[in-house]
Amino acid sequence: MGLSDFRNSIGRASQTLPNVDADFEQACLWLLTEAFKHMKQDALYDLSWKETRFSARLVGYMQKIRKQEDLRLQIDLESYLYRKEILEGLEDPDTAPRIDIKISGSWVYEDIYYGIEGKILIQIDWQTRREYDLRARYIDTGIDNFVNGKYSPDVSRGCVVGYVVQGIAFNIRQKINDLLIHRQRNNETLENRHTINYS
Repeated sequence: MGLSDFRNSIGRASQTLPNVDADFEQACLWLLTEAFKHMKQDALYDLSWKETRFSARLVGYMQKIRKQEDLRLQIDLESYLYRKEILEGLEDPDTAPRIDIKISGSWVYEDIYYGIEGKILIQIDWQTRREYDLRARYIDTGIDNFVNGKYSPDVSRGCVVGYVVQGIAFNIRQKINDLLIHRQRNNETLENRHTINYS
């Protein structure tokens, strides 16, 4: 079997154009929220888990739904995002950012995906977790990594998910907004414009 036979077997990358548009984003968010509903219903989680464990559990449910619904998606957990300079040997691969959940369509372009970054959130200090530190982290290594292109340099869509393990989401959102306003980023405050998948 030669290269042309192999290409005929798997198809050409140029025949499948990547498209992370609003419709793809809504489908990814539907999949995420559906996985959350299943996870919550099964109650197979612990509020003391780390972010990566919540993300792994969600990805497990997302992959199960993908199979049940016969969706042509690639869903990856903890994906390293290798820049061109890393792939050319000019930078250390250990400096590559890592995103919690990466969803790609049936295309083969690894730099075109919908990224989801998960962050633990609480309303007041709880166990060993500090509310202010987690709120600041949600902004600094969540929102900002999308805004500055670290998480998705070639795609303008992605999201930060808050794993609320203590408190009320509305109150936590207000505290995040207060911190954004304190940092003079008033135009970046979080708003609840709509629900996704009735969640």
